[in-house]
Amino acid sequence: SSHFCPRAGDCSIAPGIPSLALPALRAEALQSTMAVMSSSLPVLVLRLAAVASSVLAALGQSVRGATETAVAAAEYPMTTVPTNPNSNLAIAALVASAVVVPAMGIGAMLAAKEKGWWGACCLISGLITLLWAYCAYLAL
Repeated sequence: SSHFCPRAGDCSIAPGIPSLALPALRAEALQSTMAVMSSSLPVLVLRLAAVASSVLAALGQSVRGATETAVAAAEYPMTTVPTNPNSNLAIAALVASAVVVPAMGIGAMLAAKEKGWWGACCLISGLITLLWAYCAYLAL
């Protein structure tokens, strides 16, 4: 029959008969278990990973100053202000956005007005198609 062992030293095979061999058997079983576990593949892999991380940490010490130099250069990348010799391009863009685009829009609306509902449908569908094509081009 089984019985309750309140303390590890009080456990015995039969009530009233102390067992001194049980703790020795437990220690021997524990030692054999540890020997099997220490030679197993997962433990070996874990030890190799620990060694590899230690080597990488040691090698990382040599590039520590290079990182600080790169960060310092990235904080202040521009030391001179670039100048564009072709400033007429900005004026042409302003003229195009202020004059040409509204004129084309008015022309498209007048052409669509003459065609009734078909013109409105084509105008809206055309604008949606142009927007879709532009977004598709940007996604390339």
